[in-house]
Amino acid sequence: MYKKSSVLMILLLISVLLLSACGSAEKLTEYDFGTDKIPSVNTVLGKELKVTGVDVGTSDGVQYKQYTYETTSMVEDLAEYTTFLRNNGWLVLTDYNFYDGSGEAQLGIDSADNGKILIISIAFQNDRYAIRVNKLEGSLSYN
Repeated sequence: MYKKSSVLMILLLISVLLLSACGSAEKLTEYDFGTDKIPSVNTVLGKELKVTGVDVGTSDGVQYKQYTYETTSMVEDLAEYTTFLRNNGWLVLTDYNFYDGSGEAQLGIDSADNGKILIISIAFQNDRYAIRVNKLEGSLSYN
């Protein structure tokens, strides 16, 4: 009897934590990499977009955080967000055109951590896009 109650309580707690984690992604105000804080797309746009996926991890020794958003205004959202980034010191690393309907944009900036950089990759297609932030060793050239 007690084992069943304990298992049920643990499952209930896990469910609550998972639900609150999904909800908090939509209210996310910044992408946090310790000493580096990047305003989120929701903060820059001043609205709460539907988050359809969150992925955090390390790939080939590089830390990343990825958020997938669903929207009805992809071109306007991304144009405003990338303009904000460029106006705040981010460098355009790849050419992009949101009007193409699908593609990828990349912008970069020096990290607050010496010898590291932050790269934002934005993969976009029709009514959704994924913003992936990577923190890795390196430096950017300012020409």
